[in-house]
Amino acid sequence: MIKTILVPTSGSPTDDRVFASALALARPLAAHLEFYHLRVTPGEAAARAPHVDFCMGPALGDALQHLSDEERSLSSSARLHVKQFCESNGVAIRNEPGNYDAVTASWCEEIDHAASRLVFHARHSDLVVLGRPHHVDFMPKMLIEDLLTGCGRPIVIAPESASRKMTGTIVVGWKETPEAARALAAALPLLKLAHRVVLVGVAEDGCAMPQTLDHLAGQLAWHGIAAESRVIAEKAAGAAAQLPIAAADLQADLLVVGGFGRGPLRELLFGGVTRSLLESAELPVFMLH
Repeated sequence: MIKTILVPTSGSPTDDRVFASALALARPLAAHLEFYHLRVTPGEAAARAPHVDFCMGPALGDALQHLSDEERSLSSSARLHVKQFCESNGVAIRNEPGNYDAVTASWCEEIDHAASRLVFHARHSDLVVLGRPHHVDFMPKMLIEDLLTGCGRPIVIAPESASRKMTGTIVVGWKETPEAARALAAALPLLKLAHRVVLVGVAEDGCAMPQTLDHLAGQLAWHGIAAESRVIAEKAAGAAAQLPIAAADLQADLLVVGGFGRGPLRELLFGGVTRSLLESAELPVFMLH
């Protein structure tokens, strides 16, 4: 069941498409949106702001004051964005749980220790909706990667264009890995609501993909999900390019995948599929590592 959705807000224009994607997920589930803004002090912001480390003397003081002013502006904008979004979409502000049959929302703001605070809130939520990093809000550069590996919850990466629905056609990018199995299980509440579910696998490494997908579709039938199967022939471009293309051909509203890793080192953790989808997919991506 997905009832609580964490929606980090940056206070920048990127909030609009993230909010739209979060609402599209929340509406069929009558879920609660927790809008969350994390303020950073000038000291923490300076560690991620370009050129500040080169400042000395009065220039350093001016730079830190500029960062402080900018963060206050982002905080004010984030709060205003949430207020306007909820008002324009008829989303009620509720700070206490209840038997609500429509989307509700709340606001939370904290300060500093961005990575640990976000992981904390993500672990306590059913789902997290994020935009692609544009680094205008002084958040850690590897924020999405930190959440994927550290929170144990599914994450939806909002595309650059706003999403208005999520439960028309859902494509599940399947590979015989624990990550893919966990992502599929986490997405079941949405798959049950979808008008169409398509299991897509890339035939690689000699895997008997048609039989695999047919068996998986049979298991989903026990959940009341009538899933279709589609096998893509392995090409030089690889699954990283082929999965989004297949999803586009199927006019999918959402792509569900596992977060695949290649090696034990941090810089090698995310494979080509995960990295490509994080950076450039043109539809919302539901991901769990």
